[in-house]
Amino acid sequence: MKQLRGYEAKGKSSRADMLYGEAMRKYGNLGEDALISKLMEMVQEQKRNGTFDEVQLLGFVNTVSPHLNSQQRAKLESLLGML
Repeated sequence: MKQLRGYEAKGKSSRADMLYGEAMRKYGNLGEDALISKLMEMVQEQKRNGTFDEVQLLGFVNTVSPHLNSQQRAKLESLLGML
């Protein structure tokens, strides 16, 4: 049986992983309140423009969630309910 310890996937990253990395570069230095405001603004703008993609948002949430603590995950779920 092959050992999987230390295994790293080779090849292309998933779209959600790329979005996560991009978001960390753009918004990684913002505080929680600023991030929430920015998320709400972006979703509202996308809905107005007809470019909102729920699947993409959920993919991003699934990628980010493991990096959050339980309180942060609860806030994120609350935000998703409002969106």
